[in-house]
Amino acid sequence: MALEQSSDKRQRVLAVSGSLRKTSFNTGLLRAAQEVAPDWMDVEIFDIRDLPFYDGDLEAQGDPEPVRALKSAIRESDAVMFATPEYNWGTSGVMKNAIDWASRDREEGSLMGKPGTIIGAGGRAGTSRPQMQLLETLGETGTIVMVKPGVMISAFAPDTFDSDGNLISPQARELLGKHLDEFAKWIFRLGPRDFVPFACEMDIALAAR
Repeated sequence: MALEQSSDKRQRVLAVSGSLRKTSFNTGLLRAAQEVAPDWMDVEIFDIRDLPFYDGDLEAQGDPEPVRALKSAIRESDAVMFATPEYNWGTSGVMKNAIDWASRDREEGSLMGKPGTIIGAGGRAGTSRPQMQLLETLGETGTIVMVKPGVMISAFAPDTFDSDGNLISPQARELLGKHLDEFAKWIFRLGPRDFVPFACEMDIALAAR
């Protein structure tokens, strides 16, 4: 597929890591994504460290600046990539919190109808369990998630990451590159779409007020 010639602009992918640790494997996975992404794809890492816990009362006062920045970054991107660790058989609290805030955006360019994908590096199962959890969560947000080919990396295998959290395994980097090649095609195939907000529990609750 001659994607580079068919697309009239560079693809902008917003990348979110569910780990705040300085030498996070998943943040390192996103740095590697910036390096192995197709030439026409720009991967921008968004730091969710400053997001407050979701609080309806806080939201009612107006989104805090980090929340506004997250929503704006999502709207300005062509797709979103989530890199999740595995904490107690699930995704991290900070990742779920970021999605909870982002899901409150009902405007064009939000997670509703946005192409997405999930990757991860963790224990022996390579974050398969939190990826399944995120797939369910993103289903409710309306994100159109590409599942295959997946990226589930066993972070503790020898010579996979260095001490700074950088992905150094040639095999893992090749896997990630192939995933991003397919993700680029996924984004292109979905293409521009008419924005139609879907009904959800939040809409029903607001209508009842």
